Order: sequence, then C-alpha cells, then structure tokens
Amino acid sequence: MVKTNSPKLERLSPDSLHFDPDNPRFGGSLKDKTEPEIQIAIMGAPYYASELVDSFLENGFIDYEPLVVRRQGDHYIVVEGNRRLAAVKHIREGVRANPAKYAGRRTDFDEIPAIVFPEQADAEQQTQMRIYLGVHHMLGFREWPPIAKAQFLEREIQRVGSLDRTIKEVRIEKKEARRFLLPFRLLENAKMPLPESEDFWVLAEALSRTGVKKFLQLDVDAKTLQILDYDKINLKILLDDLYGPRLASTRKRDTAEKKVHDTRELSTYASVLSSEKASAVLHDGKSLHEAEIYVDTREESRNKLSKVVGELGLLIQKVLDKDKTPEANAVLLALRGLNSAIKAYLKKHA
Repeated sequence: MVKTNSPKLERLSPDSLHFDPDNPRFGGSLKDKTEPEIQIAIMGAPYYASELVDSFLENGFIDYEPLVVRRQGDHYIVVEGNRRLAAVKHIREGVRANPAKYAGRRTDFDEIPAIVFPEQADAEQQTQMRIYLGVHHMLGFREWPPIAKAQFLEREIQRVGSLDRTIKEVRIEKKEARRFLLPFRLLENAKMPLPESEDFWVLAEALSRTGVKKFLQLDVDAKTLQILDYDKINLKILLDDLYGPRLASTRKRDTAEKKVHDTRELSTYASVLSSEKASAVLHDGKSLHEAEIYVDTREESRNKLSKVVGELGLLIQKVLDKDKTPEANAVLLALRGLNSAIKAYLKKHA
C-alpha cells in the first residue's frame, strides 16, 4: 500500500521555499540570519551561488536536479539545494526590478521541481532523506566542504542515535567517518571555533598521524568515536602550529606564524612532535625543518650530512660551469676544504 504522505516530486513556487540556516554546508554561520541576509550570504563567498545565475538564465532550471524540501506549515524548508534557490530568487528579483535587463532571457522560474518530504516524516522517510544526502555529499556527487560533511554526520548520528546505523545508511566506511568526526568533536569538546573550508581538513589530516595523536594524548571510544580525553594545553599548541596563534581579543589567527604551511608537511610535523627535543626546538621559535634535524639519531644525521655535502658539491659545479674567475676558484677551494674536513671528522668519530 502506497503511503499518502510519501515523498513526491512537485513543482513549487520559489516564494514558498525558505532557506535552511542549519544546513551543514553553512557550518553554522547563517544561524539567526533573516531570509534576505541568508540570500546575500549565499550569493557571495564562500558559497558563490552567483556563479549559477548565468547558466540558469541561459538554460533554465535543470529538471532532473530537483531540490529536496521538507514541508513546514504553509511553506517548505530546503534541505538540499539552497545555492540553487538563492540563484533562482536572485533572477526573479532581477526580473521584477529590471525586466529590460533580462529581456530575451529565460524567466520561467515561477515553479521549480522539488522532492517534497512531509513535515512529520516517519522513520523510513527520514532514512530516505539521509541516504539521499549522504550519497550526494559524503560520496562526492555534489561536493560539500569537509566541515559540512562533519556537521551532517554529527547531526544525523544525534537523530538516529547510532553511529553504525548512520554510516551504513550514508554508505561510508567507519574509518572515513572518523576523519570527519574526530576533529569536529575535539573542537566542539574544547569549545574552540571551527576552522572554515579547507582549514578544517588540515586538522583532520593531522589527527590521522600517530605522532599528533600521542602529542594530544587523544583517547577515543572505538565504538562510538566519542572523545574520551585529551591534553587541552597541547591542543592549543597544535592549533597554533596548524593555523597560527590567536590574535588578541579576536577569533582570527596570525597565519604568518603557523608552523605547518602545507598538508605535505604533516608527516614531518608528527615526527617532530614525537621527539621531545625536536618539539622543544620547534616551539622555541625555530622552523619545522630546523626542528626536524633533532628528530634524527646521530647516525642518521651523519648519513644526512654526507649526502648534503655531496649534493652541495654537484650544485656548486653546476653553478660555476667552467667559470675560471678567481671568485670561482675560491669557492672550489673552500668546497674541497669542507669535503676533506667533514670526511676526516666522520672517519675519526665513526
């Protein structure tokens, strides 16, 4: 028997569609905003709904990409498709305010397609919505930033009451859920601001390194992925290293002072944190690569020194390249002297 309140495809007036300020894509930044304020925010950075306007004007709204909405009284909340709705509302306002500007272009946005879920969706319908959003966003068919994925997972886990059921329904592995949930829950637990966009993923990547987890003394429930314990002082140090120290009386950070400038440096950073001496050097004002030297054993440093001297010789020969000037001869003599001194030292102290 077909349910009378089953989700169904309808064509709705954009005037009856309202934005969802709690949508994970917005990372909580649009809470307590009015509809016009949300419209302005979504049209600009970092959501750039404005980029959809020209395509919609030229091609119309693509019917096979309906919005996903939830009925709420006499209107609808857009669960999926807030950027598209913002672009449509922008066009409709433009048509009303300045019809001459849009002359000759498509203005058929009086109704747009939407999959409508009932106001009081039952468990099965909520599962359908969760699967739809999970497949589209967690699997990347319609990409969300990492912070939005983390918030979506956390929200759905709270609704369902089960991590295992949620990740099964959104069709991701537990290890992938861990990469999103650990940084999100850690910052929430510490009541620290969530980094935006790609910055969130830097912390997620860092927490996948053993050296970083040991530095934090991070203890996580393997079943629920809830944060059990961590070193609060070291978390502050970690965030300062990844994002720069907090500027006084603001939520902003001095990015020029951060220790890690690229995710490719995270393995080195984790190694430095694993060494008490190297970590002390790093946090005494030295750069990551200066601190890295103190990670190596003496034997490793000896081998690295021999390699560096050999590479230096090749580089100098390439730069001089048949240069017979007195300055070039002086450099070659200095290089020979350095080579001889280092070889003699390493031999004597083998």
